[in-house]
Amino acid sequence: MLRALGGSLRAPCTRPPSRALPRSALARLSSTSRAPPPPPTIFAPATGMGKSAISILRISGPDALEVWRRMTLPARGRTQSERTRSEPPVRRAVLRRIVAPDGELLDEGVVLYFPPHSALTAQPTLELHLHGSPALMQLLLRLLPSLGSGFRVAEPGEFTRLAFEAGKMDLTEVEGIRDLVEADTEAQRKLAARQASGQMRAAYDSMRGEAIEAMALIEALIDFGEDEGISEGVYEQARQKAVDLSERIRKYLDDGRRGEILRQGIHLAIVGPPNAGKSSLLNWLAQREAAIVTAVPGTTRDVVELALDFHGFPVHVADTAGLRKTRDEVEAIGIERAVAKAETADIKLCVLPLDELFPSSSSSSSSSSSTSSTAPATPHIDPLTLSLIDPYTLLVLNKLDARGPPTRAQLEALKGYLRREGRRWAGARAGAGPREESDEFALVSVRDGTGLAQLAERLKREVKRRFELSDALEETPIVTHERHRRHLEDTLSSLTAFLELPSDEIVLAGEELRYAVRSLGQITGLVDTEEVLGEIFRGFCIGK
Repeated sequence: MLRALGGSLRAPCTRPPSRALPRSALARLSSTSRAPPPPPTIFAPATGMGKSAISILRISGPDALEVWRRMTLPARGRTQSERTRSEPPVRRAVLRRIVAPDGELLDEGVVLYFPPHSALTAQPTLELHLHGSPALMQLLLRLLPSLGSGFRVAEPGEFTRLAFEAGKMDLTEVEGIRDLVEADTEAQRKLAARQASGQMRAAYDSMRGEAIEAMALIEALIDFGEDEGISEGVYEQARQKAVDLSERIRKYLDDGRRGEILRQGIHLAIVGPPNAGKSSLLNWLAQREAAIVTAVPGTTRDVVELALDFHGFPVHVADTAGLRKTRDEVEAIGIERAVAKAETADIKLCVLPLDELFPSSSSSSSSSSSTSSTAPATPHIDPLTLSLIDPYTLLVLNKLDARGPPTRAQLEALKGYLRREGRRWAGARAGAGPREESDEFALVSVRDGTGLAQLAERLKREVKRRFELSDALEETPIVTHERHRRHLEDTLSSLTAFLELPSDEIVLAGEELRYAVRSLGQITGLVDTEEVLGEIFRGFCIGK
């Protein structure tokens, strides 16, 4: 038979011969080998602590039924049998009076009981569905410990951790539940729901299975290759499996961090020169006065940020200081922060004022423009602003109200200038077909609202193009946390090391594949992951 997957490679037996233990040592062993104490019965609110129509108190542990026996009575006008006196009906809502241990009536609510085999924690679990009074909930939290020393308040994420330890969930599903609780937008909810349903677990288990198959082939060569004559072609089979798995992992890693960005929020930076209309644009997106707006250039000295639910997507919008050369120390710090924010943004809105972009040319209202034989002057864009324009930048030409729309010749001159400077932007991707200038530049007046609805539509298309989840489950990004990415990169590194080894280094090859299997197992929790568990469950609320 093949060796166990987690075993060491042909480690020599170094166990010393057994000896009889002296009586004193046996006595010490028997005195210290008492049965471990029973697990505690934990409790916590499963709903928020504020006023609400209903609040839920969850109790799970070996003594959970003590709450039923000592703190609930039949509803008014109803009786109970001897059987239901000590144990409630299974998975059935029952109306009960909630009382204190001394008999004082506290409330009347619904009680649900889940036996160990159907409870997520694999322990007897009781839920009290009460009226949403914060005072009532606080009183119950004080009364429950009086039922016995085994009762205590649950730690953050403890209910879910019990479910994981009972094998009811894996780590990706645990993270999916936490993300679902914290989801603020429809896109975040959809991604978290897919993860909580086990979709990511299936993908990672499939990859781990492929790595195990490759490792089993190498293990077979190590154990039986010379004796059984099975070496021919087996190593190449293992290599091909590693190649296929490497390509699959690279595909998952090369997703532009889409899953992580959706979970944490899309970062959008508004950049451009001073007095271009950036703060006014931020206020329009927020539909409130989020930033100070004046006619004085350089009003915004620091980054102003706000969070939006933009058509179901979580978007963090940042208004930044105007980009220009300055000797003002405070303004220089603001510009430095603006550049840093722009360089890490997922999408940028670069606002360019038309009166500065074409300073020496007249507006279209006073010239025949497209038929003029005189070439327009070269557009003027500050070098710092120009350096931030990239394929994820939407170019917004503002102040139509002051200058009128630019001419076709001016727009052609702007496109030519940007291309000569090696700039690409969101409206001019390589390989795109013919399009109108309005598709390449957003022409707006933030002052009177002209073109802003069209700009919002273009921004929505850009966000959906990059971050919308497909209805096809297999196209959902599976890397939603930095932890997943780190372990996948470790797996890829081990597979690469395996593929680079010569065929005669078969022992080292087996070790590299074992590392790959372990790295994949750490994503779902199929290995010892105490440190990872602490990192994940610390982010939960108490009642989960």
